[in-house]
Amino acid sequence: MKWYKKLYVGASIKQPKWVRFQVTYGKKMKGYYCIALSANGHNLLDIYESKFLRTPNMNTENIFIVGVAGNKTEAYDVVRSIIEDVYIHTRGFDIKNYLGIPV
Repeated sequence: MKWYKKLYVGASIKQPKWVRFQVTYGKKMKGYYCIALSANGHNLLDIYESKFLRTPNMNTENIFIVGVAGNKTEAYDVVRSIIEDVYIHTRGFDIKNYLGIPV
């Protein structure tokens, strides 16, 4: 699991570094939602519940998290803000290039 340095954060997240630690190591997770670049070429972003990322059969090597939220509704708001930022600055939807993430 890789994390974007300038993480997009929902309004209810007060300590993003602590949330990152909890999700990465599975410590005292409270049902956060992680927004990641889509592994599927047809989608822009994926939303994962943090508990799902810690299941034993989940392969998290290729997951690149760009945002976190406290609940699902907030996760949709974070996704909207990411897409708005990308579109306003590039007039396109190439999120990886806008964020400076190597393909």
